[in-house]
Amino acid sequence: MPKVFDFPQNNRLIAAFSSKADGNMSLSYGATADSLDNRKNFLEKFKIDYRSLVCAKQVHGVSVVYATQNDAGQGALDYESSIADCDGFITDQPNLPLAILTADCLPVFLYNPKIPAAGILHAGWRSSEANICSAGIKLMHDKFKSDPADLLAAFGPAIRSCCYEVSEDFKSNFPFAIFRRAGSRYMDLANLNRTQLINAGVREENIFDSALCTYCSKDAFFSFRKEAKAAGRMLSFVSLT
Repeated sequence: MPKVFDFPQNNRLIAAFSSKADGNMSLSYGATADSLDNRKNFLEKFKIDYRSLVCAKQVHGVSVVYATQNDAGQGALDYESSIADCDGFITDQPNLPLAILTADCLPVFLYNPKIPAAGILHAGWRSSEANICSAGIKLMHDKFKSDPADLLAAFGPAIRSCCYEVSEDFKSNFPFAIFRRAGSRYMDLANLNRTQLINAGVREENIFDSALCTYCSKDAFFSFRKEAKAAGRMLSFVSLT
């Protein structure tokens, strides 16, 4: 079954992520022969036309794009038509499914039920270091006057602190998310983004976490760290109804 976030106050949003059992969703990574069929079959469960999907050419940056109906279908059927240099989307328009693709990076879902408006962010460590959560929240405020205190946020499956080992010479501007265990250094990507969401004004009680680790759950999710170039990608999406 697809994994769905059932946000409180949610009567206008579909938010979900695929698993390895749903197949590779990427058109450029892993075995791609069945990717379009996989997208179609997965999104049919939500009565969403896979041809209307909005996808990004993710670059591990902090560019978040306001998507409109004019963007429907970009990256849906081929990688080249994906929106370039982008790692997240926001929208206030209904029936516009916004997607990111991951295989260890953290999918961050955003939802303001009062507007309503929604967003989806691709938060790997580089995007997290540059604070993509803050960029997404700021754009939602600029476009919709969205109050961060009204936002609900959620984390999908990603590599977690149990498995995200980093080298001794790894440098970052977020030492609070790096810790030592059994002589090795590890990163807590979820805690990093949780802290940034709170610092941006999101209420801690409005942050929900799937707590799923892509590396631990070897049969459930794709993991780039484990599978390298053979890794496919999961799809996370939001769509206002």
